[in-house]
Amino acid sequence: MIVITALLAAGFALAIAGPRVLARIDFSAAPRIGMAAWLGAIAAVMGSAVLVLIALAWQGDPPGERAAKAVARSLAALEPLVITWTAGLIMPVVLIGMIVPTGQLARIAIGHRGRETALRRRHSELIEILGRADPAGARLVRLDHPIPLAYSVAGRGGYVVVTDGLARCLTDAQWRAVLAHENAHLRGFHHHILGACQILARAFGWVPLFTAAPAAMATLLELAADRTAANSTDPQSLYTALRTVAAHTAGAPAGRLGLIDADLATRLECLAAAPESRSAARCTAAAMLVATLSLAPLAAVVAVGSITGLVGLIAA
Repeated sequence: MIVITALLAAGFALAIAGPRVLARIDFSAAPRIGMAAWLGAIAAVMGSAVLVLIALAWQGDPPGERAAKAVARSLAALEPLVITWTAGLIMPVVLIGMIVPTGQLARIAIGHRGRETALRRRHSELIEILGRADPAGARLVRLDHPIPLAYSVAGRGGYVVVTDGLARCLTDAQWRAVLAHENAHLRGFHHHILGACQILARAFGWVPLFTAAPAAMATLLELAADRTAANSTDPQSLYTALRTVAAHTAGAPAGRLGLIDADLATRLECLAAAPESRSAARCTAAAMLVATLSLAPLAAVVAVGSITGLVGLIAA
């Protein structure tokens, strides 16, 4: 019971308070730390839920229970009574807790994959008709269109699509920076990461952490691709390329992981920042992340302590 209480408290703390705390941390100078923070919090919440179900179904004391009892002895007298009262309900609860969320997640994931596959297939068919392979670059397709656009298409044999309008308005250095940005999305599996977050948000829309993750992750993925491109080319070329494309595409809708998005101002500010300020911002983000990670164990300790005190009062 102690282990289950601690896991529930840790999971609820991350699921409810996690997105609010993470949203207050500026990860713009350290997007990979931000990605690790959000993905780690998601994994911790899901792991806590799975461990709770395993602990409920465990015959006898689950691993760690005896050590926990040494800290909270007062629960030892009450726990056998609780187990006796609820023995007939434990297995049905465990089965429902495993089957229902798993089925919901599988249903949403299969539907998402089907829609994405169909969309990529239709897109590929259009590209084969309207596009042409660029002889100067592998996995690069060009479209004869005046509006400067660039985007990447994930999946097996992923590729980058650019327009002739983009080539006409950018210098060679800017062109290389934009291609490096789009290829960073493909190499980093950014589309898959964002897709997984979207599936969780649709499957478990009642979990605040999951519903907030897609928007936050989209911003962090763009910042991470910017940083990769800036390191492989130079920040100034990418900065000027983004401003040039934004000026030519003002008013156009922003696509998922498109070159220009609603967070363009933040991305430009990060690219223009001096290395010293970026280093300081990374240290601050790392420190805030460590503080955020203390939410789960702190909530577990408070929950176990509260129950211990309550049991003590009841026993007295």
